Amino acid sequence: MDPKIYSRLGTSDTRKECRRDHEELQRLFDQEGPSILNFPLNSPEFIKNWQLSRIKELVKHAFHTVPLYKKKYTSAGFNPSDLKSWEDFKALPMLTKAELIDAFPKDFISSKYDFEFTTRSSGSSGEFVTLAVSPRAIHLDTIQGARQWIRQSQGKLGEADTTMFIYTSPWWFSSINGKYPIKTLPTTVSPRDAIETMKRVRPKVLSIYPTYLVRLREEGQKLGRLGVESIIVHSEQSSAHQRKELSDFFEVPVLDEFSSEELTRISLECPNHKYHIEEDACYIEIVDPQTKRPVVNGQRGLVVGTNLLNEATPVIRYSQGDIASIKGNERCNCNSNFRVIGAPEGRVMDSITLPNGDFVPASCFMDLAYNWYLQLGVPVHGLKYQIVQQDERNVGIFLIPSLFKIEESHMKDIRDSMYQLLPREVNVTVNKVEEPPVNHTRKYRPVISLMGKAR
Repeated sequence: MDPKIYSRLGTSDTRKECRRDHEELQRLFDQEGPSILNFPLNSPEFIKNWQLSRIKELVKHAFHTVPLYKKKYTSAGFNPSDLKSWEDFKALPMLTKAELIDAFPKDFISSKYDFEFTTRSSGSSGEFVTLAVSPRAIHLDTIQGARQWIRQSQGKLGEADTTMFIYTSPWWFSSINGKYPIKTLPTTVSPRDAIETMKRVRPKVLSIYPTYLVRLREEGQKLGRLGVESIIVHSEQSSAHQRKELSDFFEVPVLDEFSSEELTRISLECPNHKYHIEEDACYIEIVDPQTKRPVVNGQRGLVVGTNLLNEATPVIRYSQGDIASIKGNERCNCNSNFRVIGAPEGRVMDSITLPNGDFVPASCFMDLAYNWYLQLGVPVHGLKYQIVQQDERNVGIFLIPSLFKIEESHMKDIRDSMYQLLPREVNVTVNKVEEPPVNHTRKYRPVISLMGKAR
């Protein structure tokens, strides 16, 4: 998942505090580690009953200790004693990022906690949000992280094996009392130096941004020959085609992770390329973008999530704008009984709105871009692109060429290809530029609608 940017506010003796935290983590791992690591093997019925029980606890806790929820639920005429079924839960009002931002600092935090631990979203929407995090949530998150690396590596990660992050900040813990050690490199490190570190550390699992992994490919090193057994990409959207190409090059499976700071791990791509919801980290619903009512399995809609870990700033029925569909329970050779979600399709703000009000998810345009080479012969190696919607009738494609020259004929072909997804009434322009025109966060976004805030 996105490694949390945890910070202590007002703590002077961090070494002492960290020692205490490691002891608490070890205690939890000793007591609950096996049940957490094996939770995906429980029956779907057990998992769903466990989730409802946990949600009842969270809603009651939020109502009685968090001013934001007390006001929100009271206004809706709701009392925790009313929550008896899934239907009752799904009738609760949804939470928005704007509400979290407006409630900062005192109205969104439980009276049982303080700002000892905090995390911040990356601001991929252009708006940062700060959350307080409960210590137990951090500890559970850490153990679930070990489970993630074990399962996505098909069990090849052992207790003594290292997972390496190339990320903007380190994980809170460097290990679980020596087990499942973590090595973190900043994204500012050069790809060549990162590879030299891998030669020394010999990580089994690599967790990384897709854009940085592309930069690593330019060094020509087959990471599978350095002991890497699994590569996990996160934080930025990537396509199945791109991950397959990177996997073939590095001689290592490249799998996706769908997560956020607010909801923690949402779903993980297993070695069989199914996205399993992390059912003990968050509860996921899909609702219609307009009516906000639940949709049937298989129908695309907005992801609405409830963080099942964090009690300091509870996140209940929260929409961050992601688009996906739930397929339901499916048999899978990875033996997980977690529900399967369709591949994440980006966020509403990264979808292109059509003149009739419908929208086309970012993932469709990313697949289209992949075919610029396969179907049109465009020299795409090293090419970076950004598709930006200015308004409902104007879409611009911005190309940042690398090694190969993009001819006028290529630009015309790229423009024409867009009409596989867009009606002819939409004006499409293609431009060669040196930098992406919209780049207000550290995450690269290939498809952006400037209409997003109006939706």
